[in-house]
Amino acid sequence: IYNEAVVSTQSTGFSWNFVFSWSYVGQTVSEAWVRMNGHRSAFKRNENGDYVAYMKSALAQHCYEQHPNHMSLSVFKLGLIKSCSAMQLDREENRFISKLRTEVIGLNRIKVVR
Repeated sequence: IYNEAVVSTQSTGFSWNFVFSWSYVGQTVSEAWVRMNGHRSAFKRNENGDYVAYMKSALAQHCYEQHPNHMSLSVFKLGLIKSCSAMQLDREENRFISKLRTEVIGLNRIKVVR
C-alpha cells in the first residue's frame, strides 16, 4: 500500500515540488477484502465524530497524526506483492519490509495497538 502527496513551496519566485511516498507492507491469511475492512474500520468516526480506532491501523494512525484533513483510506493505493503459504508469511513480509525499507522510510515503523 502506498500513498503519494505532492507538496509545493514557493520562495522568491521559484517553485519546488516534492513527492513524498509512504509505503506499508502487511500480511494476511484472510481474503484481501477482510484485511482491508480492518483498516477501513480504523478510519470510521463514532457517534461523537471522533476517530477512536485509528491506533489499530498504521495507515489510519499516519493519516490521523500527519494528515488530519485527509483522513481516508481512499488516499492509498493497494497492490498484491506476493502470494505465499501461511508458513512463509512472516519471512516474506519481513523480506519485503527490508527490501522496500518501509521500517525506515515507510509506515511499517508505526507500532499499532492490537
